[in-house]
Amino acid sequence: MKTVLYIYLFFLVTFSIYSIQPNEDEEVLDLITEEDKKILPKYNDSDIFYVPIFHSNDIHGSFFPKKIVLPDDKEYSIGGLEYMGKYFKIMEKEWKERLLYFDAGDQFQGGLEGTFKDDNNSNIMMDYFNALHINKSVLGNHEFDLGLNFLNHYMNSSKFDWIIDNIKNKTSGRYLTFPNQKKSMIIEVGNDEFKVKIGIIGLATKETPASTKTHIEELSFENYAKIVNEESKKLKEQGANAIVVLGHIGLYCRYDTFKEKLTYRLRDKNLKQADCRNTDEAYKLLHSLKPGVIDLLISGHKHDVTHHWVNGFPVMSNDRNGKYASIAYLPFNRTTKQIISDKIIFEGPLPICQKVFKNRKICDLSVITDEDYNNYGSLVHYKFHNEKIVEEESVSEVSKKYIDQYNEYDKDFLTKNNYHFENSKDGETNMADFYTEFLRQISGADIALLNGGAFRTPFYRGNITNATVHSFDPFGNYLVKFQATGGEIIKIMKQIQAGYKGFYPSAGLKVLVREKPSRKLLSIKLWDGYKEEEIDENKLYSIVSNNFCFPLEPNETGGDDFEKVYQWFRPKNGEYIHIENNDNSRDILISYLRNIDELRENKYFDKDNLRWRVVNK
Repeated sequence: MKTVLYIYLFFLVTFSIYSIQPNEDEEVLDLITEEDKKILPKYNDSDIFYVPIFHSNDIHGSFFPKKIVLPDDKEYSIGGLEYMGKYFKIMEKEWKERLLYFDAGDQFQGGLEGTFKDDNNSNIMMDYFNALHINKSVLGNHEFDLGLNFLNHYMNSSKFDWIIDNIKNKTSGRYLTFPNQKKSMIIEVGNDEFKVKIGIIGLATKETPASTKTHIEELSFENYAKIVNEESKKLKEQGANAIVVLGHIGLYCRYDTFKEKLTYRLRDKNLKQADCRNTDEAYKLLHSLKPGVIDLLISGHKHDVTHHWVNGFPVMSNDRNGKYASIAYLPFNRTTKQIISDKIIFEGPLPICQKVFKNRKICDLSVITDEDYNNYGSLVHYKFHNEKIVEEESVSEVSKKYIDQYNEYDKDFLTKNNYHFENSKDGETNMADFYTEFLRQISGADIALLNGGAFRTPFYRGNITNATVHSFDPFGNYLVKFQATGGEIIKIMKQIQAGYKGFYPSAGLKVLVREKPSRKLLSIKLWDGYKEEEIDENKLYSIVSNNFCFPLEPNETGGDDFEKVYQWFRPKNGEYIHIENNDNSRDILISYLRNIDELRENKYFDKDNLRWRVVNK
């Protein structure tokens, strides 16, 4: 009997051991090509001393992966800071004391979980950055959204420095000071045998006062070029071997294809360059600088993947919501310690997810049609620098503290969605058409008009939950309805469409816009989905918007490009919209979605009959 029992236990234990072993036949795709491996910088390079900088920006509080249902009904996810953390740890193991991690701002506001706190009043995003011991960050405009008291508490809990060089108090004329803030500074990188000095300059966007709900009129955001030239000279006098600008200032560059833009690879200045928008802050700054003033711009704010040289200066940035990270390798001569600018290398964009599509090595479906999807191949695990990307342990510990809070929202099912609703500030999208038409219908207004930042994240194919809508609309602005004459509407549209914030989504209008050489409204008509109609300049029309664009209080001013509109315009007969005891835009949308069976794209979006036409792209 004992013999039989021992045999049984032997087979049981053996089966259990083998059943929990990883599947050796499982495919793990190598991100890097054999060709790129030849030029991948090495720690022990005998001629060049490389300093790698790991970079994130505009995470907007998107800590957890977001679930997606694919066209073939399979499920996968995108994002997840546990995977971003793994990239960093692999680099840390490889590059040891030389690795730097810089974040370019907009850390917490924008995603549902971004403002989660634990019992000790610690914030989920600060726990992430502190767990990885990042080096430096800069303030994004949305860091101000929850007020200066929240921001001071948030920065006070950081274990890293915030580099801010261009924010002054208008009254005192003094540069503003926050907890753990420093002005431009030098970091020594290396060991006792060899080290270099890297100077860092921090810039917050001058668009901040017009793009946050917090009243910060007392703050002045100073001229970028003046600051950079002054601080660069000072840092070089202190012995800096290279100058890096860490700036929440945007740049958008248009490549021929998204494949060219989003595919992971090593990139140098000899690769084909993109067409960058000359109206963006970063573009203007870099074209105002003389060669050698800086060596690298680490950028954020425009939510665009960029690995590019502008006026000879290298720039890198990532898309929003933690979908990508990037690495810049700064090369120094081991004899002179001078930076070798022509040999700067970018690695990225690094896809942040559990699995990638085999044929494309990406996991971002935000720009992919169902037809394209058939060519993407199966989802497979992947490795980076010979190590598989899995959840990083220290970040997983952060996840455990907050996952119950997230699940409380994510388990609250609202409706199904069989389409991918994506937003862009550069033209008409199904997301913008849905949301503006939804607001127009529920309010009974003639026209809906919003800022592009009113909705932040996509509706991925699959279930729409309470968590989905909280990330989509983290601000919960109040909806307003008011009147304007046709002449005023035309003037408003001309003014905002020529502004700095891209294309403003609308419903009830048919619009033709020129993008180059400068953005300009060419024509505008009323549009009910079937026919066009001229706008009567003397007639009053009703408009629905939010109180960020069109506040109703006498002393308030509009946000984004509506700030200039408020220099001459005030809403007529304005009122706040309340629907079924719901006051803000987010709660009104949640109530609507909870009462429909499915969100249908074709009810709101017709790709063959667009409301917007953009010419001269």
